Amino acid sequence: MGLTAKRTILIVLAAILILVVLGVLIVFAINQTYNSNNGKKTTTTVTTTQTGTFQVSSIDMAVNPTSIDGLACGTNTTITYTATFHVTSHTQNQTVAFTYTTNNGRSSQPATLTFTPSETTKTYSFTWAGSLSSDNVNPGNGGVQVSSPNNLTSSMVKPTGTCTQEAFKVTSIDLTVAPQSIATLSCNTSQTFTYTATFHIAPNTQGGTINFSWTVNNGRSSTAASVIVNPGEISKTYTFSTTGSLTPDHTFPGMAQIMTTSPNTIASDQVQPTGICK
Repeated sequence: MGLTAKRTILIVLAAILILVVLGVLIVFAINQTYNSNNGKKTTTTVTTTQTGTFQVSSIDMAVNPTSIDGLACGTNTTITYTATFHVTSHTQNQTVAFTYTTNNGRSSQPATLTFTPSETTKTYSFTWAGSLSSDNVNPGNGGVQVSSPNNLTSSMVKPTGTCTQEAFKVTSIDLTVAPQSIATLSCNTSQTFTYTATFHIAPNTQGGTINFSWTVNNGRSSTAASVIVNPGEISKTYTFSTTGSLTPDHTFPGMAQIMTTSPNTIASDQVQPTGICK
Protein backbone atom coordinates (compact mmCIF):
# COMPACT_ATOMS: atom_id res chain seq x y z
CA MET A 1 0.00 0.00 0.00
CA GLY A 2 1.35 3.40 -0.97
CA LEU A 3 1.95 6.36 1.29
CA THR A 4 -0.85 8.39 -0.26
CA ALA A 5 -3.45 5.67 0.35
CA LYS A 6 -2.45 5.38 4.00
CA ARG A 7 -2.88 9.10 4.49
CA THR A 8 -6.36 9.01 2.94
CA ILE A 9 -7.45 6.19 5.24
CA LEU A 10 -6.22 8.09 8.30
CA ILE A 11 -8.11 11.25 7.29
CA VAL A 12 -11.37 9.28 6.81
CA LEU A 13 -10.93 7.57 10.18
CA ALA A 14 -10.33 10.92 11.89
CA ALA A 15 -13.48 12.40 10.32
CA ILE A 16 -15.53 9.42 11.48
CA LEU A 17 -14.15 9.81 14.98
CA ILE A 18 -15.04 13.48 15.05
CA LEU A 19 -18.61 12.76 13.92
CA VAL A 20 -18.99 10.09 16.62
CA VAL A 21 -17.80 12.50 19.31
CA LEU A 22 -20.20 15.23 18.13
CA GLY A 23 -23.08 12.73 18.15
CA VAL A 24 -22.30 11.70 21.71
CA LEU A 25 -22.18 15.35 22.85
CA ILE A 26 -25.54 16.11 21.21
CA VAL A 27 -27.23 13.12 22.82
CA PHE A 28 -25.81 14.08 26.17
CA ALA A 29 -27.10 17.65 25.85
CA ILE A 30 -30.58 16.44 24.91
CA ASN A 31 -30.67 14.08 27.87
CA GLN A 32 -29.62 16.84 30.22
CA THR A 33 -32.38 19.17 29.01
CA TYR A 34 -35.01 16.44 29.20
CA ASN A 35 -33.94 15.45 32.72
CA SER A 36 -33.87 19.04 33.98
CA ASN A 37 -37.60 19.37 33.05
CA ASN A 38 -38.51 16.04 34.63
CA GLY A 39 -39.12 14.55 31.28
CA LYS A 40 -41.80 17.10 30.31
CA LYS A 41 -41.97 19.11 27.06
CA THR A 42 -41.49 22.87 27.54
CA THR A 43 -44.05 25.16 25.75
CA THR A 44 -43.74 28.98 25.56
CA THR A 45 -47.09 30.80 25.60
CA VAL A 46 -47.35 34.41 24.27
CA THR A 47 -50.19 36.26 25.87
CA THR A 48 -51.58 39.35 24.11
CA THR A 49 -54.04 41.80 25.55
CA GLN A 50 -56.58 43.36 23.17
CA THR A 51 -58.27 46.64 24.06
CA GLY A 52 -62.07 46.70 23.56
CA THR A 53 -63.59 48.61 20.60
CA PHE A 54 -64.20 52.28 21.32
CA GLN A 55 -67.89 53.14 21.31
CA VAL A 56 -70.56 55.34 22.87
CA SER A 57 -72.27 53.23 25.51
CA SER A 58 -75.06 55.62 26.54
CA ILE A 59 -76.34 59.20 26.30
CA ASP A 60 -78.10 61.21 28.98
CA MET A 61 -80.28 64.17 27.95
CA ALA A 62 -81.28 67.21 30.03
CA VAL A 63 -83.11 70.46 29.24
CA ASN A 64 -83.15 73.90 30.85
CA PRO A 65 -85.56 75.33 31.83
CA THR A 66 -87.22 72.09 32.77
CA SER A 67 -90.72 73.63 32.57
CA ILE A 68 -92.47 76.49 30.75
CA ASP A 69 -95.45 76.55 33.09
CA GLY A 70 -96.24 80.13 34.05
CA LEU A 71 -94.54 81.67 31.01
CA ALA A 72 -96.81 83.63 28.69
CA CYS A 73 -97.33 82.27 25.19
CA GLY A 74 -95.49 84.44 22.70
CA THR A 75 -92.61 85.08 25.10
CA ASN A 76 -89.19 84.96 23.45
CA THR A 77 -87.29 82.18 25.22
CA THR A 78 -84.02 80.26 24.87
CA ILE A 79 -84.09 76.54 25.64
CA THR A 80 -80.78 74.74 26.30
CA TYR A 81 -80.44 71.00 25.66
CA THR A 82 -77.44 69.13 27.12
CA ALA A 83 -76.29 65.68 25.99
CA THR A 84 -73.86 63.72 28.18
CA PHE A 85 -71.98 61.06 26.21
CA HIS A 86 -70.61 57.98 28.02
CA VAL A 87 -67.88 56.08 26.14
CA THR A 88 -65.79 52.96 26.71
CA SER A 89 -62.16 53.07 27.87
CA HIS A 90 -59.58 53.87 25.21
CA THR A 91 -55.84 54.50 24.88
CA GLN A 92 -55.77 57.27 22.28
CA ASN A 93 -57.83 60.26 21.17
CA GLN A 94 -61.18 59.23 19.75
CA THR A 95 -63.90 61.22 17.93
CA VAL A 96 -67.66 60.87 18.24
CA ALA A 97 -69.74 62.14 15.31
CA PHE A 98 -73.43 62.90 15.80
CA THR A 99 -76.34 65.13 14.84
CA TYR A 100 -78.66 67.05 17.15
CA THR A 101 -82.25 68.25 16.75
CA THR A 102 -84.57 70.63 18.58
CA ASN A 103 -87.72 69.84 16.58
CA ASN A 104 -88.16 66.09 16.98
CA GLY A 105 -85.91 65.27 14.03
CA ARG A 106 -87.62 67.37 11.35
CA SER A 107 -84.21 69.01 10.92
CA SER A 108 -80.78 68.42 12.45
CA GLN A 109 -77.25 69.79 12.65
CA PRO A 110 -73.95 67.83 12.62
CA ALA A 111 -71.35 68.04 15.40
CA THR A 112 -68.36 66.15 16.82
CA LEU A 113 -66.65 65.58 20.17
CA THR A 114 -63.08 64.42 20.77
CA PHE A 115 -62.31 62.21 23.79
CA THR A 116 -58.79 62.06 25.21
CA PRO A 117 -57.61 58.76 26.78
CA SER A 118 -58.53 60.03 30.26
CA GLU A 119 -62.12 61.00 29.29
CA THR A 120 -65.03 58.59 29.44
CA THR A 121 -67.82 61.20 29.66
CA LYS A 122 -68.30 64.49 27.89
CA THR A 123 -71.17 66.96 27.46
CA TYR A 124 -72.43 68.90 24.46
CA SER A 125 -75.03 71.69 24.69
CA PHE A 126 -77.21 73.17 21.96
CA THR A 127 -80.06 75.69 22.04
CA TRP A 128 -83.39 76.66 20.54
CA ALA A 129 -84.53 80.29 20.65
CA GLY A 130 -87.93 81.58 19.67
CA SER A 131 -91.45 82.44 20.71
CA LEU A 132 -93.42 80.04 22.91
CA SER A 133 -96.37 78.84 20.85
CA SER A 134 -99.83 78.29 22.22
CA ASP A 135 -100.14 75.03 20.23
CA ASN A 136 -97.22 73.58 22.25
CA VAL A 137 -95.13 72.95 19.11
CA ASN A 138 -92.32 75.24 20.25
CA PRO A 139 -90.13 74.42 22.04
CA GLY A 140 -89.84 70.99 20.45
CA ASN A 141 -88.26 67.69 21.39
CA GLY A 142 -84.47 67.75 21.48
CA GLY A 143 -82.01 64.88 21.23
CA VAL A 144 -78.88 63.50 19.52
CA GLN A 145 -78.11 60.62 17.17
CA VAL A 146 -74.60 59.14 17.05
CA SER A 147 -73.32 57.89 13.68
CA SER A 148 -69.68 57.10 14.59
CA PRO A 149 -68.00 55.08 16.09
CA ASN A 150 -71.34 53.28 16.50
CA ASN A 151 -75.01 54.05 16.02
CA LEU A 152 -76.92 55.22 19.07
CA THR A 153 -79.95 57.49 19.52
CA SER A 154 -80.72 59.35 22.74
CA SER A 155 -84.14 59.84 24.25
CA MET A 156 -85.98 63.06 23.35
CA VAL A 157 -86.54 65.76 25.96
CA LYS A 158 -88.41 69.06 26.13
CA PRO A 159 -89.60 71.35 28.92
CA THR A 160 -92.73 70.14 30.64
CA GLY A 161 -95.95 72.12 30.90
CA THR A 162 -97.56 74.62 28.55
CA CYS A 163 -97.31 78.36 28.26
CA THR A 164 -100.12 80.55 29.54
CA GLN A 165 -102.35 82.18 26.97
CA GLU A 166 -103.48 85.77 27.28
CA ALA A 167 -107.18 86.37 27.78
CA PHE A 168 -108.97 87.20 24.54
CA LYS A 169 -109.73 90.91 24.49
CA VAL A 170 -109.75 94.01 22.30
CA THR A 171 -107.03 96.41 23.36
CA SER A 172 -107.89 99.32 21.04
CA ILE A 173 -109.86 100.30 17.94
CA ASP A 174 -108.73 102.53 15.08
CA LEU A 175 -111.45 104.09 12.91
CA THR A 176 -110.89 105.88 9.60
CA VAL A 177 -113.21 107.38 6.97
CA ALA A 178 -112.91 107.87 3.21
CA PRO A 179 -113.11 110.43 1.77
CA GLN A 180 -111.39 112.19 4.64
CA SER A 181 -112.68 115.64 3.63
CA ILE A 182 -115.81 117.10 2.01
CA ALA A 183 -114.27 120.51 1.43
CA THR A 184 -114.23 120.01 -2.36
CA LEU A 185 -117.71 118.47 -2.57
CA SER A 186 -120.92 120.31 -3.38
CA CYS A 187 -123.73 120.52 -0.86
CA ASN A 188 -126.98 118.70 -1.65
CA THR A 189 -125.15 116.05 -3.65
CA SER A 190 -125.19 112.34 -2.88
CA GLN A 191 -122.06 110.93 -1.35
CA THR A 192 -120.98 107.56 0.08
CA PHE A 193 -118.63 107.44 3.05
CA THR A 194 -116.73 104.26 3.90
CA TYR A 195 -115.51 103.62 7.44
CA THR A 196 -112.84 101.06 8.35
CA ALA A 197 -112.47 99.81 11.90
CA THR A 198 -109.28 98.00 12.92
CA PHE A 199 -109.62 95.99 16.11
CA HIS A 200 -106.34 95.36 17.96
CA ILE A 201 -106.32 92.13 19.95
CA ALA A 202 -104.08 90.89 22.76
CA PRO A 203 -101.37 88.59 21.35
CA ASN A 204 -101.25 84.81 21.73
CA THR A 205 -104.90 84.22 22.47
CA GLN A 206 -107.22 81.44 21.39
CA GLY A 207 -109.29 83.96 19.47
CA GLY A 208 -113.02 84.39 19.67
CA THR A 209 -115.86 86.66 18.56
CA ILE A 210 -115.93 90.45 18.87
CA ASN A 211 -119.47 91.77 19.25
CA PHE A 212 -119.95 95.48 18.64
CA SER A 213 -122.19 98.16 17.20
CA TRP A 214 -121.41 101.08 14.93
CA THR A 215 -123.02 104.44 14.42
CA VAL A 216 -122.64 107.19 11.81
CA ASN A 217 -124.92 109.75 13.42
CA ASN A 218 -123.37 110.36 16.82
CA GLY A 219 -125.20 107.46 18.44
CA ARG A 220 -128.77 108.42 17.55
CA SER A 221 -128.98 104.99 15.93
CA SER A 222 -126.62 102.05 15.67
CA THR A 223 -126.14 98.74 13.90
CA ALA A 224 -125.00 95.52 15.59
CA ALA A 225 -122.25 93.45 14.02
CA SER A 226 -119.53 90.93 14.87
CA VAL A 227 -116.21 89.57 13.59
CA ILE A 228 -114.46 86.27 14.30
CA VAL A 229 -110.82 86.37 15.39
CA ASN A 230 -108.69 83.29 14.74
CA PRO A 231 -106.18 81.95 17.32
CA GLY A 232 -103.04 84.05 17.39
CA GLU A 233 -104.47 86.95 15.33
CA ILE A 234 -103.61 90.38 16.71
CA SER A 235 -105.81 92.55 14.47
CA LYS A 236 -109.04 92.37 12.54
CA THR A 237 -110.74 94.87 10.24
CA TYR A 238 -114.39 95.63 9.60
CA THR A 239 -115.78 98.01 6.99
CA PHE A 240 -119.18 99.73 6.86
CA SER A 241 -120.57 102.62 4.85
CA THR A 242 -123.34 105.16 4.65
CA THR A 243 -124.79 107.13 1.74
CA GLY A 244 -126.67 110.41 1.87
CA SER A 245 -126.98 113.96 0.67
CA LEU A 246 -124.45 116.48 1.90
CA THR A 247 -126.43 119.01 3.91
CA PRO A 248 -125.56 122.65 4.19
CA ASP A 249 -126.13 122.46 7.96
CA HIS A 250 -123.41 119.80 8.18
CA THR A 251 -125.60 117.19 9.86
CA PHE A 252 -124.52 114.67 7.23
CA PRO A 253 -122.11 113.00 7.38
CA GLY A 254 -122.32 112.74 11.15
CA MET A 255 -119.99 111.42 13.84
CA ALA A 256 -119.09 107.72 13.46
CA GLN A 257 -117.93 105.43 16.23
CA ILE A 258 -117.43 101.74 17.11
CA MET A 259 -118.36 100.32 20.54
CA THR A 260 -117.69 96.71 21.58
CA THR A 261 -119.80 94.71 24.02
CA SER A 262 -117.68 91.51 24.17
CA PRO A 263 -115.21 90.04 24.93
CA ASN A 264 -114.73 93.40 26.69
CA THR A 265 -116.16 96.89 26.43
CA ILE A 266 -114.16 99.49 24.56
CA ALA A 267 -114.96 102.33 22.15
CA SER A 268 -113.09 103.93 19.29
CA ASP A 269 -112.60 107.64 18.87
CA GLN A 270 -115.33 109.44 16.95
CA VAL A 271 -114.47 110.31 13.35
CA GLN A 272 -116.03 112.59 10.75
CA PRO A 273 -114.83 113.90 7.40
CA THR A 274 -113.18 117.27 7.77
CA GLY A 275 -114.29 120.49 6.04
CA ILE A 276 -117.68 121.67 4.85
CA CYS A 277 -119.40 121.23 1.53
CA LYS A 278 -119.60 124.17 -0.81
